Amino acid sequence: MNDFYNIRPNNEPGRHFCGYGPVSVLVQVTDRQGDSFSGVAIPLCGSVPPFAFSSFTQLTALLDELCDELGRPVRSEALNSFSGNSTPLRWTPAQPVTARKLGHFTIEILYRQNQSLQGRIIVPDREETPAGRQSFRSDIELLHLMREYMS
Repeated sequence: MNDFYNIRPNNEPGRHFCGYGPVSVLVQVTDRQGDSFSGVAIPLCGSVPPFAFSSFTQLTALLDELCDELGRPVRSEALNSFSGNSTPLRWTPAQPVTARKLGHFTIEILYRQNQSLQGRIIVPDREETPAGRQSFRSDIELLHLMREYMS
């Protein structure tokens, strides 16, 4: 079984390959306090294991790291860093939630521009309606859509 601590860079043999479409991640929310969500994110790619997140900020940072690992979608420009050396993100492997979850939905990441993710959020049982498949152009819009769905 692959471990996030042993993920190889994209230029080495054995890298993760999941096709050429958008990066899709099933998000299972297990706890919510205000705008803070925690739970498990399950990449819909056979070789990438699920990982835990404890806040919305951590979720978006881990999704960005996942896109870097998969090599898509490519960033539109280099990441601006104002703090100098940043501490690397810690991937916490997790199991999918089967018992208590507040909600679940799929996030499809189509683009990474202007230091933000762009894509779609798809809510099960509502995906055929406009409210079940909505686009977001920034992390803030994604947060609003998650908040709207979880209320």
